[in-house]
Amino acid sequence: MFNENSIRPINLIKESKKFQNLDINFLKSKKFFFIKSSCPACDSDKKIFFMHKKTFKYFKCTKCETIYISPRPTEKILDEFYKNSTYYKFWHSYIFPATEKSRIRNIFYPRVKRIIHYVNKFKIKRNGIVDIGAGYGTFLEIFKKNFFFKKVYAIEPNNDGADCCKKKNIIVFNKRVEKINKNDLKGVSVATSFEVIEHLYSPKKFLKLLKKILPKKSLLVITCPNGLGFDLLTLKNKADNFDHEHLNYFNPKSIDILLKKNGFKILEILTPGNLDVDIVVNKIKEKKYKSKNNFLDIIFNNNLLKISFQKYLKNNCLSSSLWVVAQKI
Repeated sequence: MFNENSIRPINLIKESKKFQNLDINFLKSKKFFFIKSSCPACDSDKKIFFMHKKTFKYFKCTKCETIYISPRPTEKILDEFYKNSTYYKFWHSYIFPATEKSRIRNIFYPRVKRIIHYVNKFKIKRNGIVDIGAGYGTFLEIFKKNFFFKKVYAIEPNNDGADCCKKKNIIVFNKRVEKINKNDLKGVSVATSFEVIEHLYSPKKFLKLLKKILPKKSLLVITCPNGLGFDLLTLKNKADNFDHEHLNYFNPKSIDILLKKNGFKILEILTPGNLDVDIVVNKIKEKKYKSKNNFLDIIFNNNLLKISFQKYLKNNCLSSSLWVVAQKI
């Protein structure tokens, strides 16, 4: 059964908190060097205070409703942070191995299936695929084995992740996307970036780099949290996805603005998440959140209603998992 515990085991998540706190303390020590930010989607300075969590302030853009952290760590601080993160090391050493089978079955295979669907739907050439922030290459390994693309590339700056990609015979660039040039990705027809853009100091800079290095008419698929998603807005500062490493929370409207401004045409936006209701119900069970909505309580206590409500969230772009399919103009 696919539920939150199958990919985030409670006992390991609890153990990871001490490492997460170490990472947060590192960022706190650098707070003097944080920089104030305008909206990362539409560049507007008009905002309202959304919430405070840990040491970070979250604002909501009044123009496009993007939720974002400001002041935020600089690119230099973020580089140091991810290089030395004990929290990520714990995830890579324990949580990912413990949940690999569930992630392959419930996350990676559906991702591959969806990418194949888009390639066929939008008549994209099958020359090559590059995954930006490929991690340990599990997603790309499936494509490597099914020969759907002629070439499979990974961009992974983390040394452990890059080494793992190499062992899977994936062509890997062990460097940041800023160091990639056009010739590296010659012939690539599809680029994917799963859960990366929300971590970036400047998503706009990231997209401009992709526009520069990707061939014309190549497909770009991005996933990130939906700032207008059900579990995020319901739990607010109790939501685990509102954390120290996620600086940007776009939504269907604002991600559309961001991509169009930076040279990409939107083909499709959807929120195919399956865990929103499960995440909120688990917080209630753990007594970390108390529901004050009688209507939702009725749904949460009926399995058939929970399933139907999750489908409603998915079908109306209200799940907290946001997918964007775009094409370089």
